[in-house]
Amino acid sequence: MSYRHVARAPIWTNKGHVSAAAGALAAVVFAKFLLLLLDPQIRLFMGDSATYLFSAVSHATPPDRSFTYPMLIGETAGRSGSLVSLLLAQTVFGIAAALCLHFTLRTAFGVRGWLAALAAAALAVEPSQLFYERMVMTETTSSLCLLGCVTLTLAYLRDGRLLWLLACAMLGTVVASLRVGLVPVALCLAPLAPLLVALLRGRSGVPTPGHARLAIHFLVAVLATGICHHEYKIWYGARTASAPAYLLDAGVFRLGLVVPLLKPEHFAGTGVSPAILDEVRIPLANPHNREAHIWTPGGLISVLREHAGLRTREVAAMLAEHAIHDDPMGLVSLGIVTFAEYFDPWQRSERLHSDIGYGEPPGEQTLALLRERFHYEAAGVARTPTPILRYFEQGALWLVICLFALLPLALTMLHLQWRVRPAPALLLALLAAGMVIGEFLCAHIISFRYLHPLPMLFLICLAATVDRLLPRHARALEMRWPA
Repeated sequence: MSYRHVARAPIWTNKGHVSAAAGALAAVVFAKFLLLLLDPQIRLFMGDSATYLFSAVSHATPPDRSFTYPMLIGETAGRSGSLVSLLLAQTVFGIAAALCLHFTLRTAFGVRGWLAALAAAALAVEPSQLFYERMVMTETTSSLCLLGCVTLTLAYLRDGRLLWLLACAMLGTVVASLRVGLVPVALCLAPLAPLLVALLRGRSGVPTPGHARLAIHFLVAVLATGICHHEYKIWYGARTASAPAYLLDAGVFRLGLVVPLLKPEHFAGTGVSPAILDEVRIPLANPHNREAHIWTPGGLISVLREHAGLRTREVAAMLAEHAIHDDPMGLVSLGIVTFAEYFDPWQRSERLHSDIGYGEPPGEQTLALLRERFHYEAAGVARTPTPILRYFEQGALWLVICLFALLPLALTMLHLQWRVRPAPALLLALLAAGMVIGEFLCAHIISFRYLHPLPMLFLICLAATVDRLLPRHARALEMRWPA
């Protein structure tokens, strides 16, 4: 198949595709708004939600969280004076994510219409998706943007249009602004696409542009991604009166991640004496204490602030760099410890209760802000069970399954799809590996909210796998759902 032919091929070529998409849209919209009527309760996770809300009304830039998500709050709840508008916006984002998944399965993997619709419906009613649509948190928005980037990259693998790479670079910057943990993925997706085309050039369904054209596309993708992220960091630095950065407290979080690896000799060149370690009241060697070292008085970060003052972030970044450079395999051992906690019922229950919002109810200042600016009474809501909360609580094991089964499933999908759709299959497998490895190396605690992007990738891989396993002559369901 020639590059020119692929590039000009329409994405959906018959009315059956359109009717299947319309049916999926109708089913998803019906389910979303039915469940919204069943449980419209808006929920908070403290103190992230409080930071976002105060930032939305003050237009301040938090040093440790997204500032673009508060912009969304300002444009929805801020303008209407009600958090219901944010809830509706995030519900629409959930609908868009389900349709994006359906579109990806149909166009990138050629999945049967009924199976793609079933996967889209599964994402629409997935426990964490429904729960975080009701949370004042970035999860729903960031996951939609990430899925959008994947869809754009897959579109490039299909028809080789440079426009998709430019759009992916821009949307990837939005992803980075919402979830700093997704920065590596946002940086890699657009440049990865032309590399995959070059690697798989001439295989089934892969465009066959000339080497010069591919080289130009790769350079444009790298430049576009670099410029977008550079400009974003400059913007963030200007807002925080600091050097360009993704997040002002990034160095603090990196140090918190590697606290058990820290040694006195790592303080060399920082201008801070290693003697401050004697003042830390929380044991340093215990990897289960890493979150406490970041947030709790008497932890490493609070003691470091007392001695380093305005240089705390700079010193924390240096200490983290020294610790990782001295013992890079220590990150692997810490990751093993963290992942093992998913198999500890007590740890799993504690973290789930925290993510649900049971851990820290909103304070009086936050409650007053919610009453005055958003006409929302949140007193007592944190511990009030609702149907979607119970659904998320009971379905949390599904997220753990997604974490541990995603990579094996993605490799199975890659094996089954290799001969017919190698490029999208390899992209999804690499993305799955990157997401799981990133969670393994960069999470200092187990957290169900960190796993929110995984179900959408899991469902894509699952549907693409099942479609290849089903006999191609079995068309009973296809009589109702167009191929």
